[in-house]
Amino acid sequence: MPTTPKLSAKQQASTIAELQAKVATLSAQVNEQRAEHVRLQAILESAIHAIIVVNDQGLVVEWPGPAELLCGWTKEEIIGQSIFKIIPHRYRHMHQTYLPDVINGRRGHVFGKQIEAAILYHEDFEVPVELAVVLTRVDERCEFTIFIHNITERKEYEAQLHHISITDGMTEVFNRRGFMTLADKQLKLACRGNDDVFLLYADFDNMKWINDTHGHSAGDEALMETARILKKTFRQADLIGRVGGDEFTVLITDRKGDNSQEAVVKRLHEALEQANQGNRPFQIQLSLGTVHYDHDRPCSIADLMIQADQLMYEHKKQKKLEGVANYE
Repeated sequence: MPTTPKLSAKQQASTIAELQAKVATLSAQVNEQRAEHVRLQAILESAIHAIIVVNDQGLVVEWPGPAELLCGWTKEEIIGQSIFKIIPHRYRHMHQTYLPDVINGRRGHVFGKQIEAAILYHEDFEVPVELAVVLTRVDERCEFTIFIHNITERKEYEAQLHHISITDGMTEVFNRRGFMTLADKQLKLACRGNDDVFLLYADFDNMKWINDTHGHSAGDEALMETARILKKTFRQADLIGRVGGDEFTVLITDRKGDNSQEAVVKRLHEALEQANQGNRPFQIQLSLGTVHYDHDRPCSIADLMIQADQLMYEHKKQKKLEGVANYE
């Protein structure tokens, strides 16, 4: 049998030195990898955004502190668990079918983009977020790094801006833009259900007299009181708008068919009569026009308002002839 030649002492020393150098190199690489891991963990733990890492089975493998704060699950509760725990129930089926397609490369349009979505906070309530997903492939395996940013404050601010844009600042009912937009949607819904629809148009008879006699602050108070009366008279589901300086309109939808034009007007007259029994130096006097939407002759909200406006002016003329109100 062949024998392995013996190494000289010098060769042995050289071989040992080479092995020691390799061990030192490997040790340095391991230490560097450990240091890199520590640095990465420090970044993950101190990041403003939550950074979550998920494997190709949809299981959570990294869950730093910001993720705990945002999602409500501790690291001990979530590591090794499905990422679907933080996905709202109504989206889970879609994501369960979507994940395999992503892994197989059939879907990739979400990567590198910021997406507005919602996550579930500890199975309790939804949190609006903005997220971005990065796909990493290592040794035939996929990992997803998900960057999540809580946008609750931004959404609340946007909602406030939207409210301001469609609301009359003085009376806190819808302004003309808000009323027209929402009434158009409400009318379409009512048409689908064949609900009764009424539109009431109201205009002050005595606003100029109030302003000239008692000042514009009294006129403002009259407008605000009228809005309060309308809110008290009609349901929360009915749309109330201030569509002109001293003009208001109400869209009433009735699925049960309990209302009629006469009932709507009577209810408002009773509310006005009660409100005018106070000690104000002026009374609130309105001319009214109401129309019933004819499902057999469809029209727009704008057309319905024109019809109601014409009826309101007829009512105003009649009241002038009868001398039953203070006019400018």
